Amino acid sequence: MSVAHTSFVLERRFKASRGRVWRAWADPEAKRRWNDCHAEVGTEEYTIDFRVGGHEIHRAILPDGKPQLVDKVFLEIVPQARILFAYFMEAGGRPLSASLVTVEFEPDGAGTYLKLTEQLAYLDGHDDLAQRIEGTREGLDRLELEVASDLPAI
Repeated sequence: MSVAHTSFVLERRFKASRGRVWRAWADPEAKRRWNDCHAEVGTEEYTIDFRVGGHEIHRAILPDGKPQLVDKVFLEIVPQARILFAYFMEAGGRPLSASLVTVEFEPDGAGTYLKLTEQLAYLDGHDDLAQRIEGTREGLDRLELEVASDLPAI
């Protein structure tokens, strides 16, 4: 039984307004389009209740056939400024990690500066930091495509 702690920070500048970038996080249909970090997994269930105390649940089947669960809970939501959430990940019934994530949104001229900080606790020898960072980057790439579309800002 062990726990290893680490963290990473990703920063992104979007040409879209802060309202448009925020909407892509807050709107369940928009988030569903860009958020999944592994396009190769087979989603079996995805739900989001975007409010403080609300959960975002993603159940999927990994390419190796193992079930995966990602269970997020929103701890703080400051509209167009900050989202703070925690999430737990398991695969094949084995707990892998628990994370605390802070997403900050700031105006950047006519666009948006986004800073995502993830603090991780890896459980019992699991360590996928490089893949976690890459998966998060891929999600932010899809977010960039999402906010470039014609969704109305809120």
